[in-house]
Amino acid sequence: MPHNPSAGTCDEYSVSGISSFDDVHGAYQHIAARHPGTKPLLSLDDLHQARYTCGHARDNLGLDSASEQDIAGLPPECFENGEYLGYSTTKAEFAIGYRNFMNLVAATSFQDACAHGLTLDTTALQEWEAYQQDPVSLLDQPLSALVVPVEQSYQALAAFPNGYFTCDLDPAQNFAVARHFALTHGYELIGVGASYLGYLRAEPPAPEEALAVAADFCALYNTRDEDRETVIARVMAAINGRTHLWLRYVE
Repeated sequence: MPHNPSAGTCDEYSVSGISSFDDVHGAYQHIAARHPGTKPLLSLDDLHQARYTCGHARDNLGLDSASEQDIAGLPPECFENGEYLGYSTTKAEFAIGYRNFMNLVAATSFQDACAHGLTLDTTALQEWEAYQQDPVSLLDQPLSALVVPVEQSYQALAAFPNGYFTCDLDPAQNFAVARHFALTHGYELIGVGASYLGYLRAEPPAPEEALAVAADFCALYNTRDEDRETVIARVMAAINGRTHLWLRYVE
């Protein structure tokens, strides 16, 4: 597992050779154990696209905005001819982006994310079910694994915020979804891709827990009343006996 200790604002690992979700879980646990006080954040689908949209999201939302006080103590590599570069390239700058991100997401709730109007048509629901049944098929290998110095898994999105296009959930809404599924259902955020967020639970959900997850799934994707019973049954079947959960955040 190659390790780059100086990759941008966070250490980064490259993870390859994944053939089962146990491999994903194992890599996550291995990195977390080597870096106490951090949360790993894995890339999922289409890493190149996810990096591209992340960059645009950071720019549009001003996540690298820094005051004179912010930059006063930064290392020389953050400057060129005495001028601050204006974008984060070192670990010393993580705190700036993290503060900006947390300020951005503070007022957004899970209900706000649901109200965005995201839907899953028949094809998208079938795709989601296929990824639940074969979780490795979602992954674009090798994965990037960022080592993010935060306390909660959902806070790790500050290192790789995504959700750039207006029809998709934005970074604040993705954060709200991740926080809700962690605090309400015990699913910790482990990854983000160009279209999906990834979650891990300590144990598969019991039937009553699975029902609650399915209900929030329907809320997030604005499932029509006439389809609700069918979708709940399909979601419960897709998460039954499994500790992972993929959630699509694009239209």
